[in-house]
Amino acid sequence: MQEFLGSVRQSLEFRNLGAGGENGRFGGLVEKIGTSIRKSRIGLLSKPPVTALPPAEDAPPIRWRKGELIGSGAFGRVYMGMNLDSGELLAVKQVLIAANSASKEKTQTQIRELEEEVKLLKNLSHPNIVRYLGTAREEDSLNILLEFVPGGSISSLLGKFGSFPESVIRMYTKQLLLGLDYLHKNGIMHRDIKGANILVDNKGCIKLADFGASKKVVELATINCAKSMKGTPYWMAPEVILQTGHSL
Repeated sequence: MQEFLGSVRQSLEFRNLGAGGENGRFGGLVEKIGTSIRKSRIGLLSKPPVTALPPAEDAPPIRWRKGELIGSGAFGRVYMGMNLDSGELLAVKQVLIAANSASKEKTQTQIRELEEEVKLLKNLSHPNIVRYLGTAREEDSLNILLEFVPGGSISSLLGKFGSFPESVIRMYTKQLLLGLDYLHKNGIMHRDIKGANILVDNKGCIKLADFGASKKVVELATINCAKSMKGTPYWMAPEVILQTGHSL
């Protein structure tokens, strides 16, 4: 770089010998070129502003179509779906809205919990967390559109392939902990971690799913202790079942 600047200076000086006051002007130009190059090398020059992506709320609603049933849970059924604009495959969690008054209260509770899940997922962005895509309200159902993870859950993979090699267990555990660490740093407890809620894509990437039982720690009844019991009993810690209080 210094050799290049020297060549530029010599060339300008050679062309402008005898030009009198013009020499100083060209010398100043060479110095400005050198200063600009040096600044660009150390990152001092201003960079063009990067246009920010629009927030999720401003994104247009996804046009989608429901496909086959791929699972069911406490909140309802899960279907495969397709984004009609991009062709991307989706997972569609669907909750039916009760028409009769007898089950209306129970259904409204499910809807509120599902809406809580949506609000939570909108703020999450991590490779080991299932990605939120959008919601769609229909006359008789409420749908949440999620990233489709083709490999299924760890539970289903255990049933298909048997016990995992130790190297695979290490890899899965590391990714699971990275996802949990991200949640905890954002003040979120999953509270229902089990094989059915740990998904694996076709490249072996672990993704935590089902945040229906998750809750912002700052919104819990007490500041330091979450005493409400959420989760699946077989995978709960004793202090959770006894409701004696547990922290992150």
